[in-house]
Amino acid sequence: MLIENFKPEYYLLLLSIFVFTISFFVLSKIRVISLKFDLIDTPNYRSSHQKSVPTFGGIAFYISILFTLFLTQKWETGSIIIALATSLSIIFFTGLKDDSKNISPRMKLLGQLISVGILMFYTEFRITTLHGFLGIEEIHPLISVLLSVFLLIGLINAYNLIDGIDGMASVIGIVITTTFGLLFYSLELYFYLGICVCLLAMILSFLRYNFSSRKKIFMGDTGSLLVGLVLGMLTMRLLSLDIEPVSEIIISRKELPLLLLSVLLIPALDIVRVIFIRFINNKGIFSADRKHIHHVLVDVGLTHKKASITMGIVNILIVIMMFNAIRYFGLLASSFLLLLLILLILYSFSFISKKVSSLPNKNDEKPI
Repeated sequence: MLIENFKPEYYLLLLSIFVFTISFFVLSKIRVISLKFDLIDTPNYRSSHQKSVPTFGGIAFYISILFTLFLTQKWETGSIIIALATSLSIIFFTGLKDDSKNISPRMKLLGQLISVGILMFYTEFRITTLHGFLGIEEIHPLISVLLSVFLLIGLINAYNLIDGIDGMASVIGIVITTTFGLLFYSLELYFYLGICVCLLAMILSFLRYNFSSRKKIFMGDTGSLLVGLVLGMLTMRLLSLDIEPVSEIIISRKELPLLLLSVLLIPALDIVRVIFIRFINNKGIFSADRKHIHHVLVDVGLTHKKASITMGIVNILIVIMMFNAIRYFGLLASSFLLLLLILLILYSFSFISKKVSSLPNKNDEKPI
């Protein structure tokens, strides 16, 4: 019996093992090459590391995702797979260029726009209707494209910006990918389930190196932009579903966006919070600082691993609470609950930030 004739679950299990192995092997080789050619990340005043660390771990992600697209093509049309591969390649080379020669934020944004623009030719990655939410049904095609591009660019950069300490982007990525995978499994959308399963495998293989003290490697913008695009694409695919498929996950089509917001809350809240802080302080939104959630947690004394796992647990608890609230109490009550959770998180980090600002400023002594 050919592997392709296995049940989807068994096939994807074997594929995840294959991707984990490939990623683990490639990451090891990339680390050696990075050290040999001095392709490393040098600490500055914003860094949470004291030593230079090899980067370009995202190259392994790119190779793994291309393998995944090729090996799951029987569940999706060829044109969509080609579009995804092209979009991922553009964002990959944008990140690669930024990792090797710090490009300007505008050039990075241009690469993201081109990458995302390719996906806009397919309704599978656009929001075309709100299904009666706020009384809105079909959306004008131009508004659909603009809204979808805005959301995708936002998700890519939100994920990119939480990659500031060891494990943060990986742990949050694991929570998001696992949740999306469960949704796609319930919907029997095996192509997108395959992407989730393999994304989870490659992040787990990377986490082994990212948490290591002796064999550490960063995913870099190459990896964070790539994973951000994949997570954004999966989000848009869920948002583009019709009413009938969504009924398989026990919540209504109108309630699905609220669930997805709760899944993506940590990176989404972080980018909105940081932009707001920069705005009220009359700083450019692209300016560098140490106001991100992970910086606050590290500055208050948590290790990278503890800070990352803490936010991962918070993310899991939010998802579980919101799924059950939506299922048993409906849209209005669960929306109110999410608002309370957002306010609680914002208040907590405001309190922690004030505590950090009252401590001696170590950054004045040396970069960390």
